[in-house]
Amino acid sequence: MAKRLLVVLVSTPGALIGCHSSDDGLPTDPPTSVTKVSSGGFQSPTDAVASPDGRTFYFAAWDMAQQPAVFQVSSKPGGAPTALATGDPLEAPLGLVMSCDGKTIFVADMGGEAGAILAVATSGGASPVAAGGLTRPGGIAMGPDCKSLFATGRLDDGTPALFQVPIGGGDARVVYRGAPLVAPTGLHVDSQGVAWVMDHHALGASGEGVLFAIPADGSKATEVVSNLRMGTPGGVSLTAGGGTAVMPTRDADGNAQLTSVDIATGQVTQLPTPDMADPAGLRTARRAGVFAVVDAEAGTIYRAE
Repeated sequence: MAKRLLVVLVSTPGALIGCHSSDDGLPTDPPTSVTKVSSGGFQSPTDAVASPDGRTFYFAAWDMAQQPAVFQVSSKPGGAPTALATGDPLEAPLGLVMSCDGKTIFVADMGGEAGAILAVATSGGASPVAAGGLTRPGGIAMGPDCKSLFATGRLDDGTPALFQVPIGGGDARVVYRGAPLVAPTGLHVDSQGVAWVMDHHALGASGEGVLFAIPADGSKATEVVSNLRMGTPGGVSLTAGGGTAVMPTRDADGNAQLTSVDIATGQVTQLPTPDMADPAGLRTARRAGVFAVVDAEAGTIYRAE
């Protein structure tokens, strides 16, 4: 088990959003260990999601023929990945999220002139999801009602924004737009509709790289923690029981780690991950204390718990 370094923030902006803890017995504590699950047969993974029970991981990467693809693999170490979808309509898959029933992976794809949201069935095959008014989607999340998607991206004029899209497709509703967002990617939406947004280039109180919290009404974007040296995309996911946000980052010396923030207190916990080179996307299982984590540079999928 890796040793954890604990840091307490001077301010606790997350507490302004609420505690967001769970009453259903799901885990709320941050992960304490990271295990290699799979490598080989793919390269440059960007993001990963876990099935609701945490037994299967799905991830976006490029196959050995340089084709964009979505793969599945057992969450237990040593499994061989298989491709669910390869090539068109996939172009540059970045963010992933799993539907509540575990049957569909939704993909934020930044390829082409405007990008697209795609649906990949766990049985195989990919198709576009209409999202009028949304361009360059980078992060994607499931809404608390399981009937809508949220995505980070840009308006037609280039303004960074957070959007809501019907799960079956349609016009995108702008939830929040403009500053302090600069280049939002990683995204998680919790059970109360609060969007947790990672932004590579936003400047916060402690430095560049910020986790923002945006309430369901889109009234403000509150800085939760800053000076986050995140990968691409800047992954973020709350624990299955809520209460703790987990992000793959680097320390000041460039060493990989998982950064966890207690939403109610602002307390930060660091889990060193010395075997990882470039931590990027991350997502928890909906009903289990398991996270799927990608190492973009090493081409490896990890399990955190």
